[in-house]
Amino acid sequence: MLRIGKLTDYGLVVLNQLALVGSVKQSTDDIAHATGLSVATVRKVMKAIVDAGLVIAQRGSKGGYRIALAPSQISVLDVVQAFEGPISLTECSADDSRCEIIDSCSLASNWTGINDLLLRVLEGITLDDIRNPDVQDKLHRDIVDQFQRIQLVNL
Repeated sequence: MLRIGKLTDYGLVVLNQLALVGSVKQSTDDIAHATGLSVATVRKVMKAIVDAGLVIAQRGSKGGYRIALAPSQISVLDVVQAFEGPISLTECSADDSRCEIIDSCSLASNWTGINDLLLRVLEGITLDDIRNPDVQDKLHRDIVDQFQRIQLVNL
């Protein structure tokens, strides 16, 4: 099964919480209370999204966390890569591929194209989009319409 990890999911939940409060700094306790996550989990999540530049951390008595970008500027791809690293559906679609049969495989270039398509879809969906249920129907229609135009090679 292809699925994002729990921390990635929690990263979106935390970013949503930070987006709700805007420029107001939140402590890990504030975020944990608002999201229902444990403080330990919030700390793990914050490390990844701060390192990715999605959140600004300020230390000290007046410190806390705040979202670094507008929700419309944070793609789902940004969040997934902050936790999961670069996305590669197969070994041959990775930038640093170590596949032993890539030179003789007739499918390698097809997987690269499919991987690129997935990256484009995730990059085209923002935190703002997933926060708005009305946008989800439009996204679904747009993405399905795009897929209808894509022709994959019959094997």
